[in-house]
Amino acid sequence: MKKKLLICLAMLVCILGLTACGQERTENSFITKDEAKEAGETICESISTLHQYLGMLGLGMTEYVEMNGGNPDDAAVEIAGMDSWIAASEEFGNYVSVLSDETEVTITDDKADIKVKIQGDKVYKGNKQRTATVEIVITENGYDSISVSADYEMSELMTKAALNTLLGMGTVFAVLILISILISCFNLIPKIQEKFRKKPAQAESAPAPVKAAPAAAPVEEEAADDTELIAVIAAAIAASEGAASADGYVVRSIIRR
Repeated sequence: MKKKLLICLAMLVCILGLTACGQERTENSFITKDEAKEAGETICESISTLHQYLGMLGLGMTEYVEMNGGNPDDAAVEIAGMDSWIAASEEFGNYVSVLSDETEVTITDDKADIKVKIQGDKVYKGNKQRTATVEIVITENGYDSISVSADYEMSELMTKAALNTLLGMGTVFAVLILISILISCFNLIPKIQEKFRKKPAQAESAPAPVKAAPAAAPVEEEAADDTELIAVIAAAIAASEGAASADGYVVRSIIRR
């Protein structure tokens, strides 16, 4: 298995060298369409084999490069391509084969854009198997980018778009409703403040309870003064009647004015 892996890695490294020796190049291109197609399909098969091997080891592409003494910065394109493949494989499943008839190649003066269609084993809608597109950009200096994306039917794309739209609009309306509720609560703030202001004012204006005045102590008549007054009155009456003594006179009550 390890020998097979090394062969795959060697193929990845040598693809560009192979693409530089075609005999059907146009005057300005650095590669032919047939060479670019062959290179793209070979890269897909090599990535698939490497993906399976890394899965057995339980390693990522970056860890594998470091384990073999390589510099991850020098293999940034390969690492990004492997990460993209792993992410897309959750949708298309395991690699089955290359759909060679659907490979598209676009060549300009300085680069070749290769879109390779691959078949996965993940089943959807009953009996259909998911496919994916591997887009590889090659320049005269090497790989420029490798990306993988699962393919979806128009109905699936429309459903996803509708769900995203519904989620986005639902979020917007929920936020607007929350804002309107908060704004409506602003009318209650002055009323609440007014209630809090009235309570202390009422507490201050409430009259203090009047303490009951102590009951007046009964005034004791001065017995001595009344006795003397009675004696004087009796003597005055006796004198006015010509009596020698006031013993026969009795004063029953005294009215003061």
